[in-house]
Amino acid sequence: MAPAGSSRGGVAMRRGRQISRWRALVALVVGLIGCSGVDLAAGAELKPGVWTWGVGFGFLKDTPDGTALALNANVEALVLPGLSVGPLMQLGFTGDSAQFGLSGQVKYWIDIPGTEKRLKVTPQAGIGFVHNSHRDGDTSFLIPIGAGADYALSDKLSVTGTLLINFTDLDTGKKSGADVMPGFTIGVRF
Repeated sequence: MAPAGSSRGGVAMRRGRQISRWRALVALVVGLIGCSGVDLAAGAELKPGVWTWGVGFGFLKDTPDGTALALNANVEALVLPGLSVGPLMQLGFTGDSAQFGLSGQVKYWIDIPGTEKRLKVTPQAGIGFVHNSHRDGDTSFLIPIGAGADYALSDKLSVTGTLLINFTDLDTGKKSGADVMPGFTIGVRF
């Protein structure tokens, strides 16, 4: 018979391995983006045919295991003046779970007058899927809708803030329909 505390140690080791896998995935994605050889956007010039990418850190509320530390990464291609499309990866970590979301996003870039095209407001929406490892794990649709602000510090670097409202059907223990997970991140765009 195993000692009373041994099952908790095994659970903690499995959770540690899950978090390590998530960190490795994030490092891989960021590394692939950085090494892709894509002509990245100048911070203030967003023209069709330009690619840009960014990362942000913050929080994600109301996951199946409560509020999570969040990491978002995105890659976008400008397809029309002021309109971009691309994937958004959202990761969330709590003490007992990891969450992975992937969606295709459409983002509209609105220049704020009087800022020399440095400040932009960026409403966005997308659709995809999300998986959370809490309890037995659960996978659901993901509909992230939100807006952000993007301020160009230089031609190659912008500071961003993004508020997303994520609609899902993850099992959060609530008795009613779809779950709403608001999240906020602050980051950079290259």
